[in-house]
This record gives sequence, structure tokens and C-alpha cells, in this order.
Amino acid sequence: MATRPAQGPEPAADRTRDGIVEAARRRFLRFGVRKTTMDEVAREAGCSRTTLYTHFRNKEDLYGSLLEQDAEAFIAEASAVLATEANAGQKIQRIVGITRQTYARNHVMRLALAGDAEMSLEPIADAFTREQEQRIVDLLRQVLEEGVAEGSLRALDTERTAYLMFHLGRVLVERETAGAADYPFDEIMALMDDVFARGIAKRRPTRGNGRKRST
Repeated sequence: MATRPAQGPEPAADRTRDGIVEAARRRFLRFGVRKTTMDEVAREAGCSRTTLYTHFRNKEDLYGSLLEQDAEAFIAEASAVLATEANAGQKIQRIVGITRQTYARNHVMRLALAGDAEMSLEPIADAFTREQEQRIVDLLRQVLEEGVAEGSLRALDTERTAYLMFHLGRVLVERETAGAADYPFDEIMALMDDVFARGIAKRRPTRGNGRKRST
């Protein structure tokens, strides 16, 4: 079992930092990021201004750290799929499912993704969204490359296919988590999965292929 390096932060400091982050999350969701002050976060967390500024330079730093913490948890969960599922199709389905669950329950991440002017800090949210997008696309690309290597998927441009899958899925996840979906999410995602599965699957030769027709 890995142990914490001796030079790492003390557990008490970790608990204080985590408490501040969760206090900020509550304030941000209740009143919006722009209207929340650092003094309000300190009161919510039950700590002094000195303690708060020991961990975070300003509100932008705190907001960015919150997003980064949540993003790391998401990527860790999605990455674990690559080692547990048997084939590319199952891995893609799980990654899509994890994405949906994450953005459905994590409103700070969803509002950052949506670019909400009151509930996010746009420059930080935009940078976070771009980085998160690339990391998810990289995961999907890795799965597609594995599928091509194992012979379950046909040879294709894995980078662009992963990009396309991400953005189509993102639109559906955004509409679902915002309560604006036109169709049941599981059904529309199953349809998208079926369309993609048929489109990227390696075609098996059928009987009679390559035979000359008799005259």
C-alpha cells in the first residue's frame, strides 16, 4: 500500500482544505460564484481569513481548485474502466454512463460546462472545460485504439472519432442534466451507442463475397 510522502501536507491540513472547498461549493451553488466573497466562504467553513488565505490565494484560485479536484475524481473513475471492462464497446458505454452520472450530480461542473455567467467564473470555467474535454477525448481515443488493435473495431481515425463521440454525448448530457431532454436519456444514449457501434465495428465478410457471378 502506498504511503503519504514525508514531505506531504499533514492530514489536518488536508481536512481543513477539503472543508473549505466543500464550504465554497455550498456557497457557490446557493448564491453563485460571482456573488460569493472569501469572507463568506471562511464563515461557512468555520475558519479564519488567515487560514483561508493560507490554502487559497483568492476566489479564482479556490474556484479553480474545486473544479480541478472534481475533474481528477471523474478522470480517476473513468480511467479505472479501462482496466476492468473486457472490450472496447463495454468501456465506451461505461465512460458515457460515468459522464452522465458525474454531471447530473455535480452541479458546479455542469454549470462550468454550460458557461453560466452567474454560477461560474468564465475564464476559469472555459479553461477547465477545454482541458476536461481533451482528457475525455484522450480516454475515448485510447479505447478506440484498443478496439482497433483487438480487431473488434475497423481501422478509423481514432482522434476525430473520439472528438465526435464526445461532443455528441456532451450535448445529450447537457440537455439531460438541465432537464431539457426531448427523449428518455437511456433510450437516446442506447440509440447513439448502437449507431456508433455499427459504424465503427469491423465488418465481417459475408458468404459469397469475392465470388464471381456465373453467366
